[in-house]
Amino acid sequence: MGKVILDMTVSINGCVAGANDEPGGLHDWFFIPSEVNQAVIEEQIKSTGALVMGRRTYDMGASQDGFAENPFQVDHFIVSHSEPDSRPKGDTSFTFVSTGVPDAVRLARAAAGERNVVVGGGASIAQQCLAADLVDEIRLAVRPVVLTGGIPLFGGGAGMIELERLAVVDTPEVTHFRFAVAR
Repeated sequence: MGKVILDMTVSINGCVAGANDEPGGLHDWFFIPSEVNQAVIEEQIKSTGALVMGRRTYDMGASQDGFAENPFQVDHFIVSHSEPDSRPKGDTSFTFVSTGVPDAVRLARAAAGERNVVVGGGASIAQQCLAADLVDEIRLAVRPVVLTGGIPLFGGGAGMIELERLAVVDTPEVTHFRFAVAR
């Protein structure tokens, strides 16, 4: 069975977005990757078997046709109280889970098989996964920008989480950190 990996891009001060959900250039490294970043992306795509995200992240991606040419052609599990009226462009498979983050992760694990489940969208969903001790590994892509007043990734009452550093890959655009959650 694969791992559950929290995978987010953050500013140097730990924000996943600006105060009004604006991306603040955080994801530029992914959409216009250098050779080193492309290798990181390819490994992530190859090892991912399912994705978990929140409804707000889904809505933002859908509104920008972000799923039309989705490189992650795996099942996406969206934590949401309701389903949208229509589905976005593209071939991505979406399952809407109204019973909470633990159920979304359980379903994603079943779908992922031997590959990893990636929690990839929304600080709230990430915080809930951490608080419920569902995360095996944290991958952070840290951009050298500061988003004052932004949405912080960490918080939500998970307490202290000890991490073991697995790897660091540094590029001018972003520094990739991989940590195992110590248990």
